[in-house]
Amino acid sequence: MVPMSTKRSSPTPSDEEEPSGKRRCTGRELPQTPPPEHEIAFEIKSVSLFDSNVRQLLRRSVASALDFVGFDSATEEALEAMCAEVDTYTTHLLSQVTASMLIARRSAPIPHDFEYALHRFSLPLASLEPHLRPPITVPKLKLEQEEATAEDSKTKNIVKILGPELDGEEDKKTKSYIPKGFPAFPSKHTYKWTAKEPDRMTDPRKIREEAAKSARMGEEALRRLVKVSKAGKEKDMKKIASRDPRSKERHELWERTMRSLAGDKGVNGTDSLDDRSMVVNAEKQYFRKGAPAKRKLLNPSPPPPPLLSTSADLVPLEP
Repeated sequence: MVPMSTKRSSPTPSDEEEPSGKRRCTGRELPQTPPPEHEIAFEIKSVSLFDSNVRQLLRRSVASALDFVGFDSATEEALEAMCAEVDTYTTHLLSQVTASMLIARRSAPIPHDFEYALHRFSLPLASLEPHLRPPITVPKLKLEQEEATAEDSKTKNIVKILGPELDGEEDKKTKSYIPKGFPAFPSKHTYKWTAKEPDRMTDPRKIREEAAKSARMGEEALRRLVKVSKAGKEKDMKKIASRDPRSKERHELWERTMRSLAGDKGVNGTDSLDDRSMVVNAEKQYFRKGAPAKRKLLNPSPPPPPLLSTSADLVPLEP
């Protein structure tokens, strides 16, 4: 078998005569003139609450400053450029404030940090005095705020459900910095930790009373336990005595004697066990047992006779 060659075959004249594949050439045609710009019509909506968007407040401040200088209008690009400049300047200023705060290992800035930032930007404190009273008219400085919504009177009164101990209205009254128009505080259990265990009692009289009460309850519980155990032991004793006829007879005789001594209570059958009495031989099977007695053998074997020495067994002392 002849191995196949992996080399590419050389082109033949017949291949060159074949027409090459045609492909349509398309060139990019750019328009001579740009398309006309379509103006987007928009309506300026009056917003009553300016605090909801900080960017809007910044644009309003820039527009007020331009109006005071003498500009009647400004393009959108110029307004955004000025806002960007203010944003950049404020960012650099606050970065110095943050650096001073972190160097001193504080979690909140103090006036010394702002003074350090102004000194880094070569701004004396006297340069801020003209800005304390801006020359803008008072009507333009006022902001229209959103009116606070009135509370719904149809809602359920939580104080009646939870009690006056969890009412948060007292906390609101003690904090004078909270505006009066703010809604009422929720229940205290929503924002305060409630102790799971009551406070420890420190009155010695109450402590003694609680100790006496606990001792009394423990004594009654032990008395009931002894009563139940006594009844159980008596049943066990009666059961053991019933196995032997003589023991059973003695036990019945003892019961009749005790009933006769009890009198009317034994006849009526309303006698009750004395809670203070104890079974003397209770738990007798667990008592310490003595050494077992030796049993006497009926036919004891006679003791072995003593060994008698003869003259042959004697050894003379002298030769």
